[in-house]
Amino acid sequence: MSWMDFAVKGFAIVGGVIALWTFWRTAKTRRAEWLSNLHAKFFEAASYKRIRRVLDSDDTDPEFSKLRDEVIADRSSEVVEEFVDFLNFFEFVASLRELGQIREREITMLFDYYLRLLCKHDFVRTYIQKNGFEQLDQFLGSYEERGPK
Repeated sequence: MSWMDFAVKGFAIVGGVIALWTFWRTAKTRRAEWLSNLHAKFFEAASYKRIRRVLDSDDTDPEFSKLRDEVIADRSSEVVEEFVDFLNFFEFVASLRELGQIREREITMLFDYYLRLLCKHDFVRTYIQKNGFEQLDQFLGSYEERGPK
């Protein structure tokens, strides 16, 4: 093998390593952007603020009692619709996890507190189980088993 062949093969190996490193950094940056978008959609947009506040309260809050009573009675209202949108967001996140697009650790880092709230309220867990939120139900089951932070 001549020194020219050796040099070409060496440059090919170095070029391959650089290409892999560049791909890995780009993928990591895109993942961070994706997680940032999920964060913004959940925490910065107005869509979920009311339900976050309601689920964070207790029986003494009239809005919490209204949500719980209407969910249990299977009635439709504005607060129930917002609640379903909230659950659809987490169903989407759980589906991304199932597809391998987001890791459980990332979900927990972003949404641990709200996942614990979903697990905390029996009427919420029952609604999730009875109304087609299969991915979310499965994720919350494993989340409860391994114990949140």
